[in-house]
Amino acid sequence: MDAASRHLFSHKIKTAEQVREAIGKRPRKKKVIMCHGTFDVVHPGHVRHLLYAKTKAGVLIASLTADVHIMKGNMRPYVPEDLRAINLAALEMVDYVIIDRDPTPLRNLATIQPDYFAKGYEYTAGKFIPRPRRK
Repeated sequence: MDAASRHLFSHKIKTAEQVREAIGKRPRKKKVIMCHGTFDVVHPGHVRHLLYAKTKAGVLIASLTADVHIMKGNMRPYVPEDLRAINLAALEMVDYVIIDRDPTPLRNLATIQPDYFAKGYEYTAGKFIPRPRRK
């Protein structure tokens, strides 16, 4: 990728500590929301989730799971973490992207202390809600 293209998104990809420094400590002037996921193949559900999250706060942080913690079955798409970070950073509604080196986002949540943490609608109380069947 050329330098001009990299310039369009590189300022968004940060460590948790860099994001904490950029947004400051609570209370902040703008509310901060953080979303976390694999974001391996960004699809319309991801986009809708991120758009909705952005309406709830002034700063949207997208945290993605590092490659080392992703277990893919055979024939499943594999997108390396640096490309997944670029995909998220290219989205206008995303302010910062973090590649989470831990298996869960708990340490980054403690470091950043967002006002909100948003998971997709399919997660509730740690359980996955299956997609409704069409009639």
